[in-house]
Amino acid sequence: MNQAAIRQLIDDRVAAALKAKAANIENADNTNRNREPREVPIARKCSYKEFMSCQPLNFK
Repeated sequence: MNQAAIRQLIDDRVAAALKAKAANIENADNTNRNREPREVPIARKCSYKEFMSCQPLNFK
């Protein structure tokens, strides 16, 4: 086998895998799909006063 034949085999397998994945995603019975973007928790700033109000020195 030469490099071109190996590359062609890889390309064929990748194309088949992508096609199968697309068919699986488009399956109407797929209850696991989520078309809405994921929500990212918003990081908020914490002042020293707020941090100390949690009494971090009491945690052991």
